[in-house]
Amino acid sequence: MALRFIWSTLVVLALSGGANGQSAPSRMPGVHADVVRFQGPDGPYAEVHFFVDGTTLTAVPTPDGQWRSAVDLLLYFARADSVITWDHLVLHSPVMDKPGQHLLDVRRYQLPSGSYRMHLEAFDALQPKDTAQSDIPVDVEDFRPAPFSLSDILLLSAVTSSQQDHPLVRNGYLMEPLPHRYYGSGQDMLYFYQEVYGIPEASSSYQFHYYVETGTKEGEFRRVQQAIAKKRKTRPVDPVLLQMDIRHLPSGNYALVTEVRDSLLQLVRQTKALFQRSNPAADGLISGAPATAMPVDSFLIDLTHEEITYTLRATAPRVLDKEVDLLNATLRNPDPVAKRHFLYAFFSRLDSRDPMGAYETYMQVARLVDEQYKSGFGYGFESDRGHVLMKYGRPNDIIDVEDEPHAPPYQIWAYDEFPYTGQRNVKFLFYNPSLAPGQYLLLHSTARNERQNPRGEIDLYSRLGGNEIRGVNPQDATGVADQYFRMARKYFEDN
Repeated sequence: MALRFIWSTLVVLALSGGANGQSAPSRMPGVHADVVRFQGPDGPYAEVHFFVDGTTLTAVPTPDGQWRSAVDLLLYFARADSVITWDHLVLHSPVMDKPGQHLLDVRRYQLPSGSYRMHLEAFDALQPKDTAQSDIPVDVEDFRPAPFSLSDILLLSAVTSSQQDHPLVRNGYLMEPLPHRYYGSGQDMLYFYQEVYGIPEASSSYQFHYYVETGTKEGEFRRVQQAIAKKRKTRPVDPVLLQMDIRHLPSGNYALVTEVRDSLLQLVRQTKALFQRSNPAADGLISGAPATAMPVDSFLIDLTHEEITYTLRATAPRVLDKEVDLLNATLRNPDPVAKRHFLYAFFSRLDSRDPMGAYETYMQVARLVDEQYKSGFGYGFESDRGHVLMKYGRPNDIIDVEDEPHAPPYQIWAYDEFPYTGQRNVKFLFYNPSLAPGQYLLLHSTARNERQNPRGEIDLYSRLGGNEIRGVNPQDATGVADQYFRMARKYFEDN
């Protein structure tokens, strides 16, 4: 049994925000390119799918009151110091009623097997002052020698029948590639295209299976649905175009898995393609709300790229446990639409009737916490004290100790009531071992699901040395010997 894991290569060039193309005199175009590898009659080739964010391009009016924009792309594949093939193309938008329409295109490049560096540069064709550029590695292999070889998976956002001569038309279908591998709310169907090569002549049929899996906290993968099995007839090249209903798939990071199995259902080949899903309705984040797009007049529309990123990072202390991976992926995702959808779902969960009011209240607190606990290493709400304050609210009491001779500065925060876990009299112990201004770290807490360090008192007074511990066994000790000016345990244990 041979297993082969193929991950399509992504490259994202600089992406900037803005309401439309006419608002900024000079900015870098937002270009997303997905490289998918296939096998042709003359050998392997790399298929490059381009998605250009129209809001990052300059739009100019036409004489009839419409709008147009264009992007200039330069691309080449190099191996070692030699350019193997190159291309220069200009993508023009159709005439638009309003600026900001996105551009799609695909180009195919025949390449011998080997490892390459794909270099891509993008210019705003109507105002070429800034250049977005990137280099990514691309491995090309000949799929023909191995039986039941699989091309890369091409994730699609939509599929329609078409007989027109168009770069996106293949085998009678117009296939729109999925930008950023992101299925947003309202996208209920997952489409994909893949090709199977090298089918043995003795085979009359084979099994093609596909399903979705997600990663676990332990680093393993877990299947989230039953595999869909399709019996396929053999042919020299079998083009596979299939779909999957994902309307009930919660928000998160997933992998689409495809498998070829022989007549005995033994696994022969497997490939995966990562994608991201945002589905507030399935998450229960918006009670009773359908899986529709964020309102066009949302309060988030006018936020700049910097404001969106700042707000996303501020939500980290309050996201649900199941949303943590999705938040991290959303921060990495250059698509501003994905970021706004996450934020809209988050603030709608805080107040479904007034998400804008929830946003304003939450961010007012976030800015105050940022200012109070800013230390030069990230935002103030990303510090340990800021994180606890954003997540659990202000404590009932704070004991601030800066003058104990055997300990660095430390603070103990006390919560009389702790609804988050249903506990009472919860304590947090922060300390500043570096003595740098504001650099307090969480050392120990009695809150469930927070850091619990039985040796916290020993770590706090670590300057004393092992002979000052309570008890005779240093390995099992949880505290230091009582002595004047060692008050942390008393403060921590007092009710």
